[in-house]
Amino acid sequence: MMAESGGRLRRLGPRAPRQHLTLAGSAAGAVALAVLVAGGFDPLEKPEADVAPLAAGEAVDLGPFTVTVDRMRVVDELPGISEGDDDTRVLALVATVTATGTTTQYGAMLSESVALEQLPGVAGDGDGPVPADDVYVMADGTRLDAVQPGLEYEVALVWEQDARADVPSDARLVLVGRTLRESSIDRSMEWLDPLPVVAGVLEVTAPAEEES
Repeated sequence: MMAESGGRLRRLGPRAPRQHLTLAGSAAGAVALAVLVAGGFDPLEKPEADVAPLAAGEAVDLGPFTVTVDRMRVVDELPGISEGDDDTRVLALVATVTATGTTTQYGAMLSESVALEQLPGVAGDGDGPVPADDVYVMADGTRLDAVQPGLEYEVALVWEQDARADVPSDARLVLVGRTLRESSIDRSMEWLDPLPVVAGVLEVTAPAEEES
C-alpha cells in the first residue's frame, strides 16, 4: 500500500462496499440516488444543457473544484505510483485541480466528484458510475487528503481493476458538480446537491504504448 506521506503505491488496500456518488443531503440528491439504485442512470439522457460533453484540456467548474482532465492510462506509468502485483492493475485519470473560494476542501470530495462508468474488472455496487478510489499527487505519489485554495495540483484519480480483465481502450467518465447553499441541518454553508455536469469518453493508454 502507499504510505500517506509518500512512497510508491504497491497495492490498493481492501475496500469497504462502495457507494455510487455521494448523494445525501438534499431532495435532489435523494431523487438522483433513487435513479442510481434503480440502475437507470445515464447522464447523457439528461438535457444537453445540463450535461456537457467531456473534452480533455478544458477546465470544468464543479463548484468546490475546477478540474481539467488531461489523460487516462495504467498507473505504472505515473511518477511515484506503480502497479502492485499480477492480480490487479490501476487505471488513473491524470487531471489538474484547484479549489475554488478560500476554504480548504477534502480530497475525499474530489474523488467522489469524478466517476467511471463500470468496466469489466472494476468493482462496484451496482450499474451506476463508480467514484475514484482515491486521489494522489503526481509529483510525489502522496495521497491528496486536502485541496488548499490558491494552489494547483496535478493529480491521479485511480480505480483498481482486476488484471484478468483487458485494459480498456477507452473509458466513459462522469464529472459531478455541487451547489454551495445553506444546510437544512445546521444552517452552515456547504457544497450539496451533487449532480452530473460533464460526461464523455476518454482514451486509455496502456504502458506498453508509452515509449521513453
